[in-house]
Amino acid sequence: MVDRAVALEALGATCNATITSESYGVAADAVLGATVGLVCGGGLLGFGSALGGIPLLSINNFISTVLDGEQTCSVSQYNSTRIQDVLRGVASAANPSRLMFSGASTFRNFVINESKFFDPDFDYDFRGETDTEIYYRGGEKYTRPCGWFRFALKVLNKYEDNTWLGNQGRTTESVPGEWPVSYHGTSAKNAKGIIKTNYQAGPREKFGRGVYSTPVLSEAEGYAKQFTSKTNGKTYKVVLQNRINPAHREKHNNDIYWLVPIEDGMTPEDEKQKVQQTIRPYGLLLKEV
Repeated sequence: MVDRAVALEALGATCNATITSESYGVAADAVLGATVGLVCGGGLLGFGSALGGIPLLSINNFISTVLDGEQTCSVSQYNSTRIQDVLRGVASAANPSRLMFSGASTFRNFVINESKFFDPDFDYDFRGETDTEIYYRGGEKYTRPCGWFRFALKVLNKYEDNTWLGNQGRTTESVPGEWPVSYHGTSAKNAKGIIKTNYQAGPREKFGRGVYSTPVLSEAEGYAKQFTSKTNGKTYKVVLQNRINPAHREKHNNDIYWLVPIEDGMTPEDEKQKVQQTIRPYGLLLKEV
């Protein structure tokens, strides 16, 4: 079992922000801030308020918060450059030091209600698992996150229905209406090179502006943010496990990369709404380095 305090640190790394749990109260904000504070910038509209007016991080605004935080995050910018190279067919080996965060002060702060954000009944320890069967979700091959620990997010009944998530207690097969699984390691929403050289270049260009994820966990792991926990001193990689609406997904690079397009000229509010309706994180994956 991975300590829940480490999950809060992982959330901070994922959102590029200071995350405070309501369970700790305002007095613990300085402690948690030192634990998960990361260099970042920007902000989103439409949040509820919580402790002392600090915005509330909820399941419904989580993915928008992640993408917003990536806009000025040095690790995400590094990964955006790498993904541009990959999409253009240029191999790009990762520099591990460029994937590491160090604690820093930040002006992005959020609070979460752990009982409404996490769903421990569906946590799963895949660290000792090895697949001997082929799994499918949403009609696509599903690579289970063997070798990782999953903190489940409380997504049941948070949207119009639960069909997108499939049935509980299944094994290998898909069910009608569910969405396929992808893993999010980075975003090209802020990849200006892709926007300028591809998306606006004409109908023959392949790649565009939007949110990139992959059904291949090993691919996402290559972009995973890393952080050293102040709770236990261990270093972890963190990746989001998502469901993707197949009606709004493009496949690229032999189905290795999936794109949720963000059309140029969309308002920030329209972008936020589209992302929240097409990519839904349901698991926070941690792997000790």
